[in-house]
Amino acid sequence: MCRLSSSHSLNIQLPAISDIIHPMARKLTKENIIKAGALVLTIAAFAGAVFAVSKIMSGRNSSEPVHTGSGKQTYIFDGKEYVLNEDIETVLVMGVDTYENTGETGRYVNNTQADVIYLYVIDNKAKTYRTLQLNRNTMTGIKTLSADGRDMGITTLQLALSHSYGRDDSDRCLNTVDAVSALLFDIDITHYVSLTMDAIPVLNDSVGGVTVTIPEDMTAADPAFVKGAKITLHGDQAEKFVRSRMSLPNDTNEFRMQRQQLFMSDWKNKVSKKINSDLGFALNMIIDISPYMVSDMSVNAIADFATSLSDYEDMGTVTTEGEIKQGELFKEYHIDQDDLERKVVELFYKEVTN
Repeated sequence: MCRLSSSHSLNIQLPAISDIIHPMARKLTKENIIKAGALVLTIAAFAGAVFAVSKIMSGRNSSEPVHTGSGKQTYIFDGKEYVLNEDIETVLVMGVDTYENTGETGRYVNNTQADVIYLYVIDNKAKTYRTLQLNRNTMTGIKTLSADGRDMGITTLQLALSHSYGRDDSDRCLNTVDAVSALLFDIDITHYVSLTMDAIPVLNDSVGGVTVTIPEDMTAADPAFVKGAKITLHGDQAEKFVRSRMSLPNDTNEFRMQRQQLFMSDWKNKVSKKINSDLGFALNMIIDISPYMVSDMSVNAIADFATSLSDYEDMGTVTTEGEIKQGELFKEYHIDQDDLERKVVELFYKEVTN
């Protein structure tokens, strides 16, 4: 059974090649690192590399989740009884928009936002995983702080803004973890990883370019982005395809979420092919993108994945239903609570049968 381990939060920085043979990692062979990276990188564009870098950089181990919720152990839904699936573990993956230096700034409020929010739901008994994609504009309660760190209470804001509050990158990630858990009726979240969005060109070019079909007119972002055109993205084109919004005729976040899924789908396929043809590919790419990442993952997490996830089945991506409204300043996504409850039951609970 794959049980992910954790550590104190890590701000992962790019290691020198010599640092990979650090005494802390003497038991890790290059073959094992590549194997781990190969397996995990097939899961998702954002999550995979973080796991593998954490194996190199982290040394502490704990089985405790980063957020222990107070969710129901049993649930009555549509007249049926459900019990919490204890074989489930979760990894929250954030693609972070960065508009300023986000290190130790001395301020507890900044301009970073969680632009991409995925929760990977891993069923270790069934050997499957599903991905819950959350709309960044989802209106929910988030912990807010003053610039000097005073607790300003829970405020209903866009979920993306939860990453704007905290002393450092790890604090901001944990604030988003707390907000997502509360939104999902206090479900446990085992681990988190974040990747700044300016890593997209690195991810894209590592596989020779992601190929997408432009779903709608996007020529305002790039003249080549004509509706229906099949394009292999290169360099900054990848970031334009994934992130562009305000300049487009369809400027909704929902359209941007659609493009994120298109990008990740082809990226994963190309990563698998690269790994099969080049044993050194995974390790080299992990090193290339590590400066963009923050994670709590520990040395044992990737080892567990390497031995257990090779036959885990991807069960697809789940989204929520809701209503888009124009707020006083920005768009708001009001989630359908009935639909959300149904999705939570499907993802985290199992029916009690006689």
